[in-house]
Amino acid sequence: MLYAVGANPQGVALADVNGDARPDLVVTCSYANAINVLLSQPGGTFAPAQSYAIGSFPIRVTVADVNEDGLPDILAALQWNAGIGVMLNSRTAPGTFLPPTLLYTQGYPRSLAVGDVNRDGHLDIVGLNLSGGTVGVLLNSAVAPGTFPATATTYATGGNNAVGVALGDVNGDGWLDLVVCGGGIGQVGVLLNRAASAGAFAPVVHYGSGGTYPQDLAVGDLNADGRPDIVVAGGNNAQVGILLNSATAPGVFPAMATTYSTGSQTAYSVELGDMNGDRQVDIVTGSYVADSISSTVGVLLNSAATPGSFSAGFTHFASGGLSAHDVSLNDVDGDGGLDIATVNYVSSTVAVLRNTGTILPTLSSRRPVELVLFPNPARFTVTVRLDETAPHQGLQLVLIDATGRRTKPLPVISTHGKRMVELGQQPAGLYLVRVEGPKGYVATKRLAIE
Repeated sequence: MLYAVGANPQGVALADVNGDARPDLVVTCSYANAINVLLSQPGGTFAPAQSYAIGSFPIRVTVADVNEDGLPDILAALQWNAGIGVMLNSRTAPGTFLPPTLLYTQGYPRSLAVGDVNRDGHLDIVGLNLSGGTVGVLLNSAVAPGTFPATATTYATGGNNAVGVALGDVNGDGWLDLVVCGGGIGQVGVLLNRAASAGAFAPVVHYGSGGTYPQDLAVGDLNADGRPDIVVAGGNNAQVGILLNSATAPGVFPAMATTYSTGSQTAYSVELGDMNGDRQVDIVTGSYVADSISSTVGVLLNSAATPGSFSAGFTHFASGGLSAHDVSLNDVDGDGGLDIATVNYVSSTVAVLRNTGTILPTLSSRRPVELVLFPNPARFTVTVRLDETAPHQGLQLVLIDATGRRTKPLPVISTHGKRMVELGQQPAGLYLVRVEGPKGYVATKRLAIE
């Protein structure tokens, strides 16, 4: 399925922005200086794009509830504005958005990530700057969530012209660390969170990406050992690089990535998700090639027998347009399988590839997502244990009471495979716990609060 959007789209996100439990499409249109929102319709189709002015040359985009009103907001890296544009969701008309606020990252960002880096319960923003070799960190206000410093605190990444940033607890200490592409130096940088100084980061440590100019990266547990690994999109090197986390020294990675060829396709972007229902994390890439025959998304399936190995090789699927850029994963049609959205830069369209079991191989049935809560009943805190398919960042917990009322999302903080959630002054009663995360991840369980 193809949908028209504004000029030269580069970023895409699949997320429910209007609260109807169906993921919508959010697209950055770089030369239109706009965000396009395509609301989901029953059956997995989308309404025509609604355009919102965001700022100068938006590249990558993410969706997150930064002001904690229960409605997801839109954040985009604005390269030519030297900052991040934040558009808050409308409380009176969910799924429509207020004029943007510009936050300066002290550079020209093309990539961004959102997560609670100082563990105060509020989502913060990081933007990777194309110039200056820095990453900018913007801490959310604990007093007025959704407001941020006008200018970011920066940390050196050691490489100019860098794109691709992710947050994940790579060393298992319960604090989100920064993982960045190193631009023209062909490396990946890891900046560990300094737990003793909340939201501050240690000097960068570099690892080889296996390529000359990596374009994107993602963090997830590829080999099912409970530690997040790194996947790098190798750009014109037509490969992805994999850095498996150390089993003996979490947060340390091999000096050089293991690479897998994407064939004749470039690898401009990368996302992780279970594409075939075997509960292993697979790799999905977008290829930046200005050729309708060659513009594809690639799927590299993880081995169920030996997780962390990818012997099957990439399978490519036509994007339906010219020059596929970013990809995003979510279940757009409600059938339990992850579908793929990608944007075609030259032809100015967004494509949705539905996971039918023939386009993307699937098992005959999907095993249920496992969620364990303890103690249960709980009082002030509850520990959440998720299975190996759970994302390592971007998880939020919502409590739903007997009347159907939802609490504001509570951030889920990871520590060695377990997540601790502060319940605060939640009234006693029986609740449905719903853990939500990127790429359509949902897990539910009953919880009694005393």
